[in-house]
Amino acid sequence: MTSFSVLLKKELRDHLRTYKLLIIVAVFLLLGLGTPLLLNYLPLLLENTGGTPIPIPDFTAADVVSEYLGTITQMGILVVILVSMGAVARERERGTAVMTLSKAVGRGTFIASKLAALSVTFGLGLAAGAGACYLYTTILFTELNASSFIAVNLLAGLFLLVCLSVTLLCSTLFKSQLAAGGLAFVVVVGQWPLSLIPQLELYAPIGMISWGQRIIAGSGPSAWWAVGISLALVALCTVLAWQTLLRKEL
Repeated sequence: MTSFSVLLKKELRDHLRTYKLLIIVAVFLLLGLGTPLLLNYLPLLLENTGGTPIPIPDFTAADVVSEYLGTITQMGILVVILVSMGAVARERERGTAVMTLSKAVGRGTFIASKLAALSVTFGLGLAAGAGACYLYTTILFTELNASSFIAVNLLAGLFLLVCLSVTLLCSTLFKSQLAAGGLAFVVVVGQWPLSLIPQLELYAPIGMISWGQRIIAGSGPSAWWAVGISLALVALCTVLAWQTLLRKEL
């Protein structure tokens, strides 16, 4: 058994022991359930509040998925940063990183196992939320195009993976979890204005979310460049985190 698989199992066990996996799955499940339920019962809720009636259009399955994509992305960023900002910083702060790395474990392996374990945990959470959204949208509205819905979730998942790798890099730069989380938030949210510039949107990670919205609408240009650049950014952040940890005093 390689040191990577040993560390990966250790990280996953830690996610189970500390209820991190359960919490993440529960949060994404709530987001996935909440969107179709809210849009389905919103007209009834507004009607029962009294006062001046507010005319709202009938929501469609496409509206639900569009709202779901926005919610899962925005809330997902916060969850990713809050959960992973201490992945390395907390261990350095407590001194447990020294104990792990003193067992002939490479720092690259240490970083890779962190990224892999968090990716698995968030992947399970996203899958749970997507499944709930698909099921309830089909029940309450109309049947969704499964392939388009899967594509939308894959794009959202890759975007969150970029956020995760950025946060992991920030976690190696600081011993303070708050500093790591703050920098990660600034970097991730700082790309949002790029979605307003069509010439740049197709190349930025945030462009994948806009592409997801276009997939839902059934028209618009693809953003394969954004996918490729996002994958490259994940690899780059992982390598930079490894190199940063090599130069840091634990």
